[in-house]
Amino acid sequence: MSLSGATGRRFRPERKASRPTPSLGSVAANAAIADGLAKTGEYSIFGLTRAGEPPVSRERRASFALILFAIATVVAVLYSLERYSYRRLLGQEVSLGQLVPSELVFTYLWALLTPLVMWMGRRFPVWAALHAGEGRHALRNWIAQLIAVVSFVVLHVAMFTVASLLLAGGATAIPATRLFTGYLASWFTLDAIVYCMLLAVYHALVYYRVSQDRALRASQLEAKLAQAQLQVLRMQLQPHFLFNTLHTISALMHKDVKRADSMIAALSDLLRMSLRSVGVQEVELREEIDFLQRYLEIMSLRFGDRLTIALDIDEQVLDARVPTLVLQPLVENALRHGFGDGMRAGQVRVTVAPDGDMLRCEVVDNGRGFPVSGGAGEGVGISNTRARLRHLYGERFSLELMANPGGGARVSLTIPYHSLERTAAD
Repeated sequence: MSLSGATGRRFRPERKASRPTPSLGSVAANAAIADGLAKTGEYSIFGLTRAGEPPVSRERRASFALILFAIATVVAVLYSLERYSYRRLLGQEVSLGQLVPSELVFTYLWALLTPLVMWMGRRFPVWAALHAGEGRHALRNWIAQLIAVVSFVVLHVAMFTVASLLLAGGATAIPATRLFTGYLASWFTLDAIVYCMLLAVYHALVYYRVSQDRALRASQLEAKLAQAQLQVLRMQLQPHFLFNTLHTISALMHKDVKRADSMIAALSDLLRMSLRSVGVQEVELREEIDFLQRYLEIMSLRFGDRLTIALDIDEQVLDARVPTLVLQPLVENALRHGFGDGMRAGQVRVTVAPDGDMLRCEVVDNGRGFPVSGGAGEGVGISNTRARLRHLYGERFSLELMANPGGGARVSLTIPYHSLERTAAD
């Protein structure tokens, strides 16, 4: 399709209500709250809940118990096999039926005491005290953990002693106190190691959850910061465009009042369109073309028949998502730097077409072109557009200013081609 003197086919797309961009103040407040939660160590690990989270469901507690006792069962079976093999090597008669029940009781008692270990890790976290750098709290937590280790060992041995007596039916020649003392001497080191391992696993999982939360918050803050920076760049571009248009109207006011009045009415429509997309960084190409045509109407009133604009837009890409106000700065750059106020008759061609998985937009004029010595200079519009594209697409874009072989200048823009339909299909 083509547009001569800023007239021609116009797209009238429906516009969707925009969503406001969150303020940086709310982002900072959420980050402070999340960081405070991260320092408490209260995470939903092993059935414990984090501060501010709903209580753990019965299903989750049941699954945790099943996993815990399954691990204890595996350990008991391995211990039984090891003891069985050792006694057989010594020539002793023994059966797995005698060993497995005792080992199951031994390891199941560890499983029953595991929630107490986790509670101690949560109530007196060694890693949190060291991280906070408070010596008094660190010493208190270490002392509490040492007491907890001894208590864990004594409690486990006492429970196993009672269980052994019950399994034997009370028919044992060894007194209960002596049996308890012997078990305590034999298994103190093993039980202490098990307690430290359970505590280390708990802290490791807390560290893992903290790192995940911090990484998530960092990515969210980075995304919101980029959104805020994009909004600032967009708001910077709007006054730049407005001031240039008002300057044009001011210059025309003393020459042709009627044309100046028409330009003011067209500018009013243009500003009304721009306000509908406040806070939106990408729109459909048809909306961007509609906005560009309104701008070209103003330029047509300014330059009259001296300006010819040709739009060559592939209708297959009208639903492509493009940054707001991306074509207008490129066309404005061609009119201002290619022709200037004392322009002769000139032509500007805007081409948009797919290029594989990219979308290529070109603005070509037959004006003065770029200075031979100075190269292609970038004004506020071009540099602002480049910064916005970098925020939106990273390195997946190109914006090149070059001399046109047939005279004039060429601005080539390439961005990823995506639309609502293609995104849904993917």
